[in-house]
Amino acid sequence: MSFLKRQGRYVVAAVAVAVAFALSVQLGERGVQFDLRHATVSAQEGEEGAYQLSSLRILNRVLLQLKDNYVEPERIEPAGMLIASLEAVQNQIPEFVLSAQVTDSETTPETVEIQVADKRREFAVSGMESLWEMSLRLREIFLFVEQNLPEDPERKNEEIEYAAINGLLSTLDPHSNLLPPTYYEEMQTQTGGRFGGLGIVISIRDGQLTVISPIDGTPASQRGIKAQDTIVRIGEESTINMNLNEAVNLLRGEPGTDVDLWIQRANWPEPRQFTVTRAVIKIESVDSKALADKVGYLRIKNFQANTYSDVRNHLALLKEQMGGLQGLVLDMRDNPGGLLEQSIRVSDLFLEEGTIVSTVGVGNKLRETKSANRAGTESKYPIIVLVNGGSASASEIVSGALQKNDRAVVLGDTTFGKGTVQILYEFPDSSALKLTVAQYLTPGGISIQNEGIVPDLRTIPVVVTPDSVNMFLSQSMQRESDLAMSLANPSTQPDAGGVVRQIRYLDEEASEQDEETFVNPDEFREDFEIRLAQRLLVAAGEEYRRQVLLDKLQGELQTVFDSELVSIKGELDKLGVDWSDGQSPATADYELTVQASKPGPVAAGDSVELTAVLTNRGTEPLYRVKALTRSDNLLLRHREFIFGKVEPGESREWAVTMEVPKDSVSRHDRIEFVVSDDEREFTGEHHFDLQVASQDRPQFAFSYEILGGNDDGLLQVDEEVTLRMHLDNVGAVSSEEVMLYLKNLSGDAIYLNRGRGTVNDLEAQGSTQIDFEFRVRRVPESGSAKLEIDVYDMAYREFVQKFLEIPIVEEGANVERASGVALVGEQGAVARVGADVRSAQVAQLAAGAELPIVARSGDWVKVALGERGVWVERSDVTTGQGQAAEEANVTSWYRFQKPLVSLAPEQMLTTSANVQLKGIIRDESLIQDYYMVVQRQGGPRDVQTRKLNYERVDSDEVSFDASVPLFEGMNRISLVTRDESGLSTTESVFVYREPK
Repeated sequence: MSFLKRQGRYVVAAVAVAVAFALSVQLGERGVQFDLRHATVSAQEGEEGAYQLSSLRILNRVLLQLKDNYVEPERIEPAGMLIASLEAVQNQIPEFVLSAQVTDSETTPETVEIQVADKRREFAVSGMESLWEMSLRLREIFLFVEQNLPEDPERKNEEIEYAAINGLLSTLDPHSNLLPPTYYEEMQTQTGGRFGGLGIVISIRDGQLTVISPIDGTPASQRGIKAQDTIVRIGEESTINMNLNEAVNLLRGEPGTDVDLWIQRANWPEPRQFTVTRAVIKIESVDSKALADKVGYLRIKNFQANTYSDVRNHLALLKEQMGGLQGLVLDMRDNPGGLLEQSIRVSDLFLEEGTIVSTVGVGNKLRETKSANRAGTESKYPIIVLVNGGSASASEIVSGALQKNDRAVVLGDTTFGKGTVQILYEFPDSSALKLTVAQYLTPGGISIQNEGIVPDLRTIPVVVTPDSVNMFLSQSMQRESDLAMSLANPSTQPDAGGVVRQIRYLDEEASEQDEETFVNPDEFREDFEIRLAQRLLVAAGEEYRRQVLLDKLQGELQTVFDSELVSIKGELDKLGVDWSDGQSPATADYELTVQASKPGPVAAGDSVELTAVLTNRGTEPLYRVKALTRSDNLLLRHREFIFGKVEPGESREWAVTMEVPKDSVSRHDRIEFVVSDDEREFTGEHHFDLQVASQDRPQFAFSYEILGGNDDGLLQVDEEVTLRMHLDNVGAVSSEEVMLYLKNLSGDAIYLNRGRGTVNDLEAQGSTQIDFEFRVRRVPESGSAKLEIDVYDMAYREFVQKFLEIPIVEEGANVERASGVALVGEQGAVARVGADVRSAQVAQLAAGAELPIVARSGDWVKVALGERGVWVERSDVTTGQGQAAEEANVTSWYRFQKPLVSLAPEQMLTTSANVQLKGIIRDESLIQDYYMVVQRQGGPRDVQTRKLNYERVDSDEVSFDASVPLFEGMNRISLVTRDESGLSTTESVFVYREPK
């Protein structure tokens, strides 16, 4: 099991927090606190017509709310916000480059230079004192952009404005951002708790749209749809290569309307049709399970509009099932939060009195305190709350309220630490501003911002596999304090609480996890923490007071602690590690050396074993010693070297094998080793430098032809056609497993019958063919079938993606079989896929080329070009009888191939502020442009980016020799280039600049 896979269960929590925005949102009567459809901000000129970037339609509304409502006005710094906004814009527009010469992060430049295509202009930055001055300057810059930016029909100006807004908001805090309409709509669905649909949880498994679970009592379950059913068709659309969002949009709809599904089940010879009537589906945020000894289990997944009522209903159900409730396990692990009001009501359900939460607004002024009341309070049974690093925001409010009011014991890991409140401001374009307007305090005036809720009982999983040990995975969990610009903790007094008992346990479920096994994420699974909580609640009897309960449970906890320690020691002993407990000396006298299993750079695709040897130079034993790694490289981060007990004069070693992915680029990484025991970090600095050398990779190019129908290479309604893909590996090494996908982007106008293919071990400079099949049902409004082709090498992560538009004609021309020879005229000729000038080009035929004729259609002639047929205009050739030359003279082939990029930094480790970078870009077609980006990532949201000059090319080859400025630490230097066919390449190298 790979390192990243072992961390999966801990990474998921962080992802859940990010995806759900970790909200504590206050809602008004209409769903949001404010509606700005009738706000005093006036509409800008042109609002009813084309979207003008310089009108700042939404941005000015955002600034109004910032000025009036942001929790920390002192963070509003107009010049810095302007620069951050422009940095976000340059990430959206290739032709846009911002140059701001800033050496000190606390200093604002006097001016910035904006480059748009080949035009440059300076704009003043310093001296701006208000948001409105910033708005005027941004409008001036956007006018310059509008005047000089090349036309692009695919570009959406509103998305550029959204990016600009989120850029300026990024200078405030991690949770203030603008939600574009699609994101806001989905968030409303999630927090509202209801939508029109079928009632199934779906996922993509093995490339197929699969039912994970039908929800009891919904139309899907009533019609007999089951878990692991495969949905092969929705309405008139094939689900081949359909993504989840597309499938969800087709399945959802107005209650009372029907949708037809074609379901494939394992024991059915062919799919069967199910007609399902949509209904109002209630999103379940709560589920429950009756455990042994009248202990109930209740999980809150998130806080939405119906959470409080669902909690009450599930508690009533548990009491009915068990004949009463003697204790409750309240599981809020990986609960990212949600609606503040719901978290308050859930807290009040278990409290008779006491403060639940206080909110502190602008200027640290107490805004509001919510307290519990006796009405409707649950009876006094013991409660244990389960939390982890993925428990955030509203779930932290509940955990803190129950813990601080002495009502529940908290078990698990320290929570995320999001102690802020956001309000949603809805805008006329259906976007919404999520703005931080307050921080909240738990009872006693304690803020959990950046600190989290510290559990009374901390559980630490230990994962032991034959090739590794992971005892400290939870330390790698991303939390609020890791996010850039997170707000400071405003508490004037420290939290007097803390961990009462720490229990390491052997996580056998993670050690034995089979990733291929079908798992329903909503299915109840009794893990160690649930079993421990249930056991403790049984031992608690009728005692419900937290502090008394903790004292009473010490004996039971010691028994569990001892039992788990024996198991862990036993597993470590098998690996030669003595994990005996003891007191290390206050100052450890030790030596640590690290060496790699092979000298020199490690080739991408190879593995390397790092062996750390720790020698005790002191006179007393060292106990439970380990070394954990820190690195800019995720592959090398959070690696554990376990030494255990080390006697005086003894050396202990631990080896960790690291698999270097085949797609790795050349880089020089510094790995820091932090040595510690159970109680303290040892003094001393230790690092090891590891170099990785990139390897040649396969490179792909392809063309296609249309077979079937009337054989004119075009598409007509009701035709069943084959799109034959000619795939070439133009790289220097063989590919491994290459996945090929044809995706339909034309809705029900096209029905895919076969949209996937696999090619194994395509040798360098080798070629192969893959057939996709589809039916043309109707002519879409665009007049063309819009398709997407994806080529992806699973091992090298090398890919090509191309969007195709293939013309559809109402009626196909008559195609007649023919023979003879076509002689290309003096001007040459273009060979096309079909008999239409809109059809894709295949090759440029040289003057005088002779090709055998195979068919005719109107003004077009079909000729054989190698093993495929192509069409040329009859006016470009002279036809006759005879024998064609064995090989036609082709000036150039038109294949879809990304530009090929080669980068060579002068060095990968430097103390200089710049590095010299040489490179060359080649392409079969014209290279449109290129630019470079330098990026340093110091943390999950701590990213510095510098975009370098945009260059227009318009040739098939360009070389460069550039001096690239570097940040301190690891720099990722990326070159981004596009060609005239719309294909792009991003090639990167890494250079480490040693800190001063």
